[in-house]
Amino acid sequence: MSGPHHHSPAAISRGNQMLSPELSKPSGAKILRFTPHQAGSMRGFLSVELPSGMVVNDLKLMIGPTGKPWLAMPSQKQVDRDGTPRLDANGKQTYTQFVEFANRSAADRFRHLVLAAFRQQHPEALAGEVNRS
Repeated sequence: MSGPHHHSPAAISRGNQMLSPELSKPSGAKILRFTPHQAGSMRGFLSVELPSGMVVNDLKLMIGPTGKPWLAMPSQKQVDRDGTPRLDANGKQTYTQFVEFANRSAADRFRHLVLAAFRQQHPEALAGEVNRS
């Protein structure tokens, strides 16, 4: 009869290291591309490689009303079959999100990781920022 197997955290860690040795070496994110583009609160587009090896393209670097930077995840405008933009109840354009976070904590960790790498690799791009995230 087989049931769930329970492994110690040490055994799981050893298994993870054997499967993906890079998991045992935590590192930061790497900005692969930054394309400055000033439009309203947007400062540009960027692509980032995460420590896992996953690459996220077309993030938008935004500056909030208080000067604090934030990231808009890749998305696509929603349109009807005639190509007319779909609007929400408030008349704003709607978007389909390609990447979402399970919770606010995960989103915050991602934002901190990417913005730390961005500040290190492109310090001039956020030279006028008011608040650090």
